[in-house]
Amino acid sequence: MGQEDWQDYNLVHGGFDKTLVIITYVLMFFTAVIGPLIVWAIKKDDDPATEAALRNLVNFGISYTIYLIISGLLTVILIGYILTPAVTVAFYIFIIIGIIKSSDGEIYKAPFTIDFIK
Repeated sequence: MGQEDWQDYNLVHGGFDKTLVIITYVLMFFTAVIGPLIVWAIKKDDDPATEAALRNLVNFGISYTIYLIISGLLTVILIGYILTPAVTVAFYIFIIIGIIKSSDGEIYKAPFTIDFIK
């Protein structure tokens, strides 16, 4: 199912566990990948909409961790000194946007997120 399909599912079935998703976003401030991965692994069989939201969180954390590693490696050719802070700021801004969207009942997928877990 695509993201639009999950939005329709939310409207018909009453949404997803907003509190759990918001707490997981806050957890991302401290553990970019590990915290959301553990929460997703525990809760993935409970509700399909909550699983989709948590899966987007895990993919977001993995994607931006990879982007940070690559930009860190690019400090060798000096472009990383610009990219690393930009990716870090984008990561935290997208977490805040995700918290706001989740509190409104929307499943948020941050830009440039690669779907590692489908």
